[in-house]
Amino acid sequence: MNPGPGRRTSMLGLVLAALPAGAPARTADEAVRRAISDLRQGGFVIYIRHGETGGIGADRAPVMGDCSTQRNLDATGRAQVRRMGEDFRALGLPVGKVLSSEYCRCWQHAEAMFGKDGYRIVEALSLPRSYPAVTADDRRLKTDALRALLAEPPAPGTNTVLVSHGNNMLMLTGYHPGTQGEAVIFRPDGKGGYARIASVLPPDWTAARR
Repeated sequence: MNPGPGRRTSMLGLVLAALPAGAPARTADEAVRRAISDLRQGGFVIYIRHGETGGIGADRAPVMGDCSTQRNLDATGRAQVRRMGEDFRALGLPVGKVLSSEYCRCWQHAEAMFGKDGYRIVEALSLPRSYPAVTADDRRLKTDALRALLAEPPAPGTNTVLVSHGNNMLMLTGYHPGTQGEAVIFRPDGKGGYARIASVLPPDWTAARR
C-alpha cells in the first residue's frame, strides 16, 4: 500500500516535524525526543496503530467480539506493547482518555498498555464495515469521526490516546503509519482543527528514557 506523503526514511526518525517556515531542520532523533518531552505537559492526541500481529492483511470475515475471526497481537506484539506501557509510565506521560477500535488487536493493545479498565471501545475507530472495498459513505463516516476525535482537546494536563488502524489514518490524512505500533502525535488547536506533530516508532519511546 502506498504509505502516502511524508513517509519517514530514517529508522529513529520523525518524519513529520511541524517546523515554522525557514526554521533549521532538526535531526530525526532530536525531533522525536522533543515531541515526547512535550507530551509531559499534556494537550496532545496520540494515535497508535495496533502492535505487531505477525502479518499484514485483511481479516477473514471478522466478527466483532470473536477474536478467532481476526488478526490478534502475537507474542512479539504483546511484548512490544507491554514495553510501550512501561515507557509511558517511566517517561511520566499523563494519559487521560483512551479509546480503542472494536477489533481485538486494538483493544488487546490498549489493555496491555493501560490495563483492563483503562480504555473504552468505540466503533468510530474501527475499520469501515465495507473494508477492504470501502464505500464512499463508509469512508466519509470514518474520516468525519476520526477528524472529530483528533480535534477534541484532551482534559487539562493529559493526553488522549486512540488505538486504531493504519488505514483509518491513511483515509483521513494521506499518511499511513507503516509500522505496527507506530504512534502519530497531533495537537488540537481548540478551534476544531489539529496539527500533525510527529511520528514515533515503538523503540523511540525506550530510547527517550536514556
